[in-house]
Amino acid sequence: MRRFSLKTAVVCLALIGGLFAEDALAASKAKHPPAKVATQRVSMLGGKLVFALPKDYVKSPMPEIDDKARAAGVTGSLYLNKPAHRVVIVTETPLPSGAKVSANDKKTLDTIIADALAQQKSSYQNFKKHGEKKLVRKGLGLRQLDVSGDVDGGRVISTTITAASGTRTAMVNVISLEKDAKDHGVLVKAVTGAK
Repeated sequence: MRRFSLKTAVVCLALIGGLFAEDALAASKAKHPPAKVATQRVSMLGGKLVFALPKDYVKSPMPEIDDKARAAGVTGSLYLNKPAHRVVIVTETPLPSGAKVSANDKKTLDTIIADALAQQKSSYQNFKKHGEKKLVRKGLGLRQLDVSGDVDGGRVISTTITAASGTRTAMVNVISLEKDAKDHGVLVKAVTGAK
């Protein structure tokens, strides 16, 4: 079921790639300190994984999640911040064969992140893995995978955060231009709850 995230990531990367031309204009404008930003709440795994995104991330449905996928229990949305050239993709899928796991099942989490790594290796040109982390947020085990690669002539960084609890898995993909690594990291910390 993880292929839904991969397909959407490829579409979104193409979207970001199309924005590279605008990047030169945006870079020439002076940056001002942002005012306090209104946020929107994203809740996954029945409220076990909750984080806030700034309101300027526009929520859209994922075309790959059709009626058949929804009937099978797949849910997801993408959040696009066009000015920041950043995409956040959130998906939830049922575990295979109706399996049920604890909120920090090592084997399940390791399998999910290994699948994500294999998919991303085949999706990016000049792929580079930067690292993996094992985290626990309020009792919920998380895996974090950080990679970079080229798409449509531009370099991007991508962080995949996975979790599983009960009969479902959750995946959050944060994709940014490589030059925006600092802001990318701030958003990733908001999702993982890392300090």
